[in-house]
Amino acid sequence: MALPGQKKKKAKADIVYSQPADTGTGRNQGTQMALLLDFLKKCQNPIRLEDLVIQTGVAALETDTVFREKFEAAEGVQKNPINGTYSFKRVYHARTPEELLKEIHLRGRDGGGLSVKHLKEGFPDVNAHITELEKQGRVLVIRTDKDEPKQVFWNEITPEQGGKPVDDEFRSLWDSLKNPVEADLPKALEKEGLQATASEAVPAKPAKKKDKKAKAGNRNVKIQNTHITNIDLRKDFSADKKFGQS
Repeated sequence: MALPGQKKKKAKADIVYSQPADTGTGRNQGTQMALLLDFLKKCQNPIRLEDLVIQTGVAALETDTVFREKFEAAEGVQKNPINGTYSFKRVYHARTPEELLKEIHLRGRDGGGLSVKHLKEGFPDVNAHITELEKQGRVLVIRTDKDEPKQVFWNEITPEQGGKPVDDEFRSLWDSLKNPVEADLPKALEKEGLQATASEAVPAKPAKKKDKKAKAGNRNVKIQNTHITNIDLRKDFSADKKFGQS
């Protein structure tokens, strides 16, 4: 009982111990799905449903049939029909620096590059190894505006073969060039004595021809001679023999 002048203490809320504790997985299904996919990408080996639930804390994968079907239908998710384990289908299978270099070399035979985004699916720390290979002159890298590797290519002319890094002066000049906006591109090419290729040239729209055909319809005849107001001038009287006879 509270004494006069003292505030009454609020009663503590009842704790329901049957509910699972907050594991940080979030209640939103989109958040939970992203957590599951991110974890599955990092798994080196196939994983059982029960272990996936324990490792991620996403109980809905086991209790919600609709949610589990969406997870199994997500891009990259593979389910073994025999033992029911899950794995992520990767575009590239490199997981070590040695495998990374081999993958780049193999794909580089046809001049193609590798997407760093897809490399990260099986090799989360790939950025650091790509940067090291770039310093060694083994690979060529295309970077984003934030200087993050975006694509990596095999360097056909290594330093051992006489290849040399591009001069800093040329890099500065290249980076200083800005592409004109698409609307100003034809004018910019024309200024330099160039023209757009046939596939890029915008065909001129043909001028619309005015329709010179007269609109069909009866014209109203204005009668000025009042003494012939009782005669329909639109009628053909050439076959009437009596017309004009006195």
